[in-house]
Amino acid sequence: MSPAAPEPTGSEPPPTGSEPASTAPVPGVRATTSPDAAPVPSPQGPSVASFGPQEAVLLLALSLMWGLSFLFMELALAELGPVWIVAGRTTVGGIVVLSILLLRRTPLPRGARLWGRLAILGLMNNAAPWTMLAWAQQTLPSGLAGLLMAIVPTSTLVVASLVGLERITPRRLLGLLLALGGVAVIVADDIEQPGRVVAVAVVVLATLLYATGAVFAKSRVSGHAPPLALATGQVLTAAAFSVPFALIVEGPVQLPGLAGVTVASVVALGAFGTGLAFLAFYTLVARVGATNATLTTYLIPIVAVVAGAVILDERLGPSALVGGALILVGIWLAQRAPAPPRRAANAGRAQGHPPDS
Repeated sequence: MSPAAPEPTGSEPPPTGSEPASTAPVPGVRATTSPDAAPVPSPQGPSVASFGPQEAVLLLALSLMWGLSFLFMELALAELGPVWIVAGRTTVGGIVVLSILLLRRTPLPRGARLWGRLAILGLMNNAAPWTMLAWAQQTLPSGLAGLLMAIVPTSTLVVASLVGLERITPRRLLGLLLALGGVAVIVADDIEQPGRVVAVAVVVLATLLYATGAVFAKSRVSGHAPPLALATGQVLTAAAFSVPFALIVEGPVQLPGLAGVTVASVVALGAFGTGLAFLAFYTLVARVGATNATLTTYLIPIVAVVAGAVILDERLGPSALVGGALILVGIWLAQRAPAPPRRAANAGRAQGHPPDS
């Protein structure tokens, strides 16, 4: 029997929307551990005070892989429809994570009930939101899509509070209002372009799907198999949804007729933005804890904006930049956990345990 992972204390931050839902930290949700489960990194530890050179490189690499996903999606949209992009991404990503799983000799998840839950996650956290994001990027610049996706942590806080797993403190409420205000500022310039407003709304809805999936995963899936096995099942089931859906909605694709940059973009989305990024995420959480790992929340939109500007010559207006800044400040406030009561903190120090922060 594998040792059970320490349970969350309730002060861990919400997920960023890029990590696999089965291991993403969600406020207030306790994970369960089955007898066959491998040790799952605790959302609170082993957190370190500062990053070493290797951890800093890993954090940067992870932020690049997820941040550049918006660029790759934009490039692929030149020839492919949104559904086929997601079908290709999940297929390539599934092959990569399955290969890593086999190399590590980690068993796949077992049981029809667990696979059913993974299928729900594959649809809710991969197939559906990625398709919605790709559809929205037909109208929105890639950098703007990256900025909007940064509100995933605040969306998760809202969902967790609605189901009674988290409470909204005044500070967190201020963070939520700032993040929503940032979205409003971004939309303000496009109010006369209904298509762009609808695209922004679709991205926001995608963040709510991520949030709902993350809460579902932590309460119903986490701990029932090794994290990488859960992520593999999640991505494979997403591919099982996406490929037939793409055939029905967009018809067959003539692969020999696609440009090299299109094929390379889809492969990069799957291999880096899904497969290797998941592995990097697990490694980073194991080394520095999920609290420090969520620093990617602030780096991903920066990578997306810079990549869009440098490679695609995108130019975001002042309102988009101001709105993006408000979103990031709002995330920072919403992710800050409330300080523990003074009496509880003193009791923790007396027993040699630092208070949660």
